Amino acid sequence: MLHLTADPAQVEQRYGLDARRSLLFSAIRLDSHPLVAPLIAERDGERVLLVRQQEQGNALSAGVPKEQIRFYAPWVTIDPRIVADTPAAASLAALVSEVADDGRVHLAADVVLAHHRALTGAGTLEVTADDRAPAPVVVHEVDTAAVLARFAGWRTEGVRVARELIEGVEHLDGLADELSATEDTRFTALTALARERGLDAVLLAATPDYTEVTGQAGPDGAVALWIPASERLFVLAPEGAPDLPGAAVGSYPSAGAAVVALGPGPRTGVEEEFVGIGLARELERAGAEPVGVSADLGHWRDVRDHEDLAFQVVAARTSVFAIEAALAWAEQGIDDGRRFTELDIHAVYLEKIAEFRAANGIPFGIEPYFTNLHSSNRMLFPGPPVDFPIDSTTTCIQLDAGVRVVVDGVTVATSDMARSLPRTAAAKEAYAFFFDVVREGIIGQLRPGVVCEDVHEGTLRYLAPHLERMRAIGMLGTEIDFDTEYRKRNVGHLMGKQESFANELRPGYKHVLQVGSYGAAEIPWRYDDAAIGTEDLWYVGRDRTYVVSKR
Repeated sequence: MLHLTADPAQVEQRYGLDARRSLLFSAIRLDSHPLVAPLIAERDGERVLLVRQQEQGNALSAGVPKEQIRFYAPWVTIDPRIVADTPAAASLAALVSEVADDGRVHLAADVVLAHHRALTGAGTLEVTADDRAPAPVVVHEVDTAAVLARFAGWRTEGVRVARELIEGVEHLDGLADELSATEDTRFTALTALARERGLDAVLLAATPDYTEVTGQAGPDGAVALWIPASERLFVLAPEGAPDLPGAAVGSYPSAGAAVVALGPGPRTGVEEEFVGIGLARELERAGAEPVGVSADLGHWRDVRDHEDLAFQVVAARTSVFAIEAALAWAEQGIDDGRRFTELDIHAVYLEKIAEFRAANGIPFGIEPYFTNLHSSNRMLFPGPPVDFPIDSTTTCIQLDAGVRVVVDGVTVATSDMARSLPRTAAAKEAYAFFFDVVREGIIGQLRPGVVCEDVHEGTLRYLAPHLERMRAIGMLGTEIDFDTEYRKRNVGHLMGKQESFANELRPGYKHVLQVGSYGAAEIPWRYDDAAIGTEDLWYVGRDRTYVVSKR
């Protein structure tokens, strides 16, 4: 029988891989990092690490031997040569079916619920799972009015700071009038979500969701519980957990028992892309019926992000300053003949974040959210920086990164934008064109009433007459059908305290943009010797759409 575990400590101990530090999407997906984390598969004393192919370059750069890895979820690329020698199974279920010779697989309690459902739904596997040991919890009830007041106070200060940052920025003229500290629909929208899905309760365990309803960081193991019928909010935490909000209302032998006792019925929304199968089974044993709502909660955050627009502005303006300054430093260093590394560029980037915050008297914390920084000489895969040399032979450097604005331990906004330092003539020409694609071909389409998936088709139409030029300068080949391949990925997404995976500018995504929609537009282009990232943050205002991350 094949055994699977997602225990990060075991992954680090056995493979020297810290997924949250070394893998890109484990850092980006704050609400679902267990979904994209590596899994250890073990059978008859033999072990192999199961990794999504988008993290191939990062896993190898972290020192994991290639022969000890099996990849799944093929990476979308316009240059098939990058992955030609590395097969990837179509899905985790397909890979597990290959590795489990006898069709039997047993999951540790830490394996995310979404994986359990995918494996059982494959129809080819016999799946069993561990229970987690029940642990007593204490329950506090949180005053939602106090939560709203807490956020309102932060937002008032955020509006002041954001207005100062964009004063005199001509292309953002009018954006200050869009900033508000008074609109807050977090609880009414959460109740509407629950009613639409027929839920008796919603369990919020992932950090972006927990902090969004409690207004403070939670101790390890704490979860929030929303009861829509009574609009009451509870926090469940292990006994002895410090700094819990609200007033104590009781204790229960397990989280599952507490959820069933506090809710008026069994249907309980859970983040199936975050919680482990152990917690889900505990809920079921107590009499609850777990209903997956990860995408629903992502949407709940996305469509309200304009309520925190002031903080988004702070994040965007910080990012464009720090990213462009770090790449300017790298360019000067190469021109001066100095040798340095990706980590040196990263250090400058972090210094520039701190410099921007200090120079503008920003009273909130500004911290790295994720960093995709790599030389194309090392790899064309996206990933965090490592100790790789940068010099006159470097063909391109990509810096695609985000910051998060943090108040009292709560992330109130994030950014996601990209710039590059192309060094070849072809890459420089392509990079200049990609700014037109992002700002005219993508953001130029964004207005109220536009459907997300239609933006993707419009972008392909914008690109079509230029593809022959990309081939002529060696930035695109004839190995693939470009439109078919690019339809497998997005050209942007909304933001909802993180990069959104609920609402993307991509085929199949039906969300309709409205006044207040906020997100990123991007054209990643990785071909031959250049991985180019071009990405800007945008906001759909009452009168026009703004490019918030343009200097």
